[in-house]
Amino acid sequence: MMAPPGKRPWPQIREELGLYTAPTERDGSPMWTIHDPARNAYFQIDWLSFEVISRIGLGSVEAICESINEDTTLEVDENAVNAVFTFLNENELLLRTGEQDLNWLSQRAAMRKKDWFQSLLHGYLFFRIPLVKPDRFLGRLLPHISFLLSSRFFKLTAVIFLVGLWQIYRQWGTFSTAFVDTFSFAGILGYAGALIAVKILHELGHAIVAKRCGCKVPTMGVAFLVMFPMAYTDVTESWKLDSHRKRLQIAGAGISTELIIAAWAIWLWGFLPDGAVRNACFFLGTTSIVATILLNASPFMRFDGYFLLCDFLGMPNLHQRSFAYARWWLREQLFKLGEAPPETLTPDQHRFFIIFAITTWIYRLILFIGIAVMVYSYFFKALGIALFIVEMWYFVLKPISQELRLWQKQWDRIGPAFRQKPAFYVSLIIILILVVPFDITVNTQGMLKPEKSFTMITSVPVQLRALPAPLGSRVEAGSLIIGLESPELNKKIAQMQARIDSLTFQVAASGFDPQLRKQQAILREQLQLSQEALDGFNKEKARLNPRAQYPGVIADANPDLFVGEWLPKGAQLVSLVDDRQWVVDCYVTETDLKRLDKGNWGRFIPEGRGLWGSNLSVISIDRDATRTLVDGALASTAGGDIVVRLQEKKVIPEQAIYRVRLKVDGWFPLNSEGYLRGNVVIYAWPKSILGDFIRSVLVTLLREVGF
Repeated sequence: MMAPPGKRPWPQIREELGLYTAPTERDGSPMWTIHDPARNAYFQIDWLSFEVISRIGLGSVEAICESINEDTTLEVDENAVNAVFTFLNENELLLRTGEQDLNWLSQRAAMRKKDWFQSLLHGYLFFRIPLVKPDRFLGRLLPHISFLLSSRFFKLTAVIFLVGLWQIYRQWGTFSTAFVDTFSFAGILGYAGALIAVKILHELGHAIVAKRCGCKVPTMGVAFLVMFPMAYTDVTESWKLDSHRKRLQIAGAGISTELIIAAWAIWLWGFLPDGAVRNACFFLGTTSIVATILLNASPFMRFDGYFLLCDFLGMPNLHQRSFAYARWWLREQLFKLGEAPPETLTPDQHRFFIIFAITTWIYRLILFIGIAVMVYSYFFKALGIALFIVEMWYFVLKPISQELRLWQKQWDRIGPAFRQKPAFYVSLIIILILVVPFDITVNTQGMLKPEKSFTMITSVPVQLRALPAPLGSRVEAGSLIIGLESPELNKKIAQMQARIDSLTFQVAASGFDPQLRKQQAILREQLQLSQEALDGFNKEKARLNPRAQYPGVIADANPDLFVGEWLPKGAQLVSLVDDRQWVVDCYVTETDLKRLDKGNWGRFIPEGRGLWGSNLSVISIDRDATRTLVDGALASTAGGDIVVRLQEKKVIPEQAIYRVRLKVDGWFPLNSEGYLRGNVVIYAWPKSILGDFIRSVLVTLLREVGF
């Protein structure tokens, strides 16, 4: 309440303020708009506030109440009148002349004054650069373009738009091809140019319609939101209008302009021959539609869609009002404080405010996080990190911290009430789930395989001399696995043996022949090289007739082999595995790697139906990241869980992973190939969800701040 006249001068309204009739409320009650020219600010007042202001000359709260109750249908008390004076006082709409008033104004100015850091921060987040003063130009232009604002032109544009859509349908192949062709540097430049042109015309549409409705348009220019440029038009005088329809026309003029551009551009694209003009129409048409749908029509940011929604519903400042109401609703749902809502709403308005506020919060959270990541990626690392922190604090964390501080101030009321509500126990359970390290497993995908295996792959063209044992047969150590022969290799061995015999004879005769004696050193060197070559050929021949190094089972064999068959180089013929010792190779991230030790237990669950799982124990852990994925069946390209990329026929993991080998405890039934993919569960050191999140954040920060 304002101080009574006996203690201080009776308040008076500032003389320079302007008062304008505003559109009526949805219930039909009148509204007015106060314009403060010193700050170029507008305040909408209701019927009660208008009656109080018009009677302020009566000199007392009691006289104002009595006059309003006698002369109008309103019934007010002193509290209602004092609330109006509080509104006028807080918004600096009262005349202040005394020393006490001047001190109060100085304090308010000092509170609004920002230090250099806050000024720099606010300038980074948002600032405007006025470029032109178009009001006089618009006045001269308006008579010449009046036909563009006629209903006939809008109807014609609607027909043109439908024809354009029909042309796109008929030429869909050409249209889609043109769209794909724009994914190039030239296409990006084309879209950038079209976007600039569309946004200039968008703002010009606002300005023209505002001028037509009788408003002044003092400036047009460029605004920067988080360093992202966008055109703007100052149409704040639309607050002076007393018609919802005119306000809707001004707010929707930009979207209408873009849709008109899209309609005519698409229509022209359907008729024009290939060339620069047709490409320009394509860029203008597609850019206008996309920009309108994704940006301007969204009511969740302060763009055209938001102001259209405000004027359509007759609810100015919808964001602030719905946010305040949703915060009150949230506190009431959690704490049941019994506080009065910020404003009285109908049940439908109540539901709309809650749904709209929560939807807007989710939309902005996703958008601002995306902007923060984009800003981080756009600038060099040091500045990118700083701007990322600024974005996250100002747009995401600061609003949350402000609400939590409000809870803290009211904790003497919230605490006792909260502990008696189900929300307290729900919150406690959520906190316990986040904090308590109940996760004691590492879950990944692995490949079961024999610890020892041998696969025969031909290194040269060969002829089959002895068939391998049938599939599933047991082979003892030292037994022949398969018999192969290479005539070419036999020929090389015979030739090399003949050369060795010749060189051996020459070395032996060098003691009797003076000529050979001079070449004795060379002959001995050639003999040694030839012997080494023969040893290599003999080893290659032995590899063509491999023998089992351990007892095992034939796990894979080509069933179509026959004796005497010629086989090419690189043919896979037979595999021998040791079915008594099995291992599982799996891959884990760096975070999970620190939770594992040798000896940890695990479990392997095969993907195939009807197969039993097996117990495991960790026997080795790689401390170096896997550069090339050997187990290709675990790659995403083969249906596995590890995201990979192909590089020069190598399978490269997209993120750092580490191999962990586990031993199968006990017997495992042999499958057809000896290899089986499945899920691996390893019992590890416990972790909490919150601790894992904090650890991931710290790891990311440490990685990114490393220059």
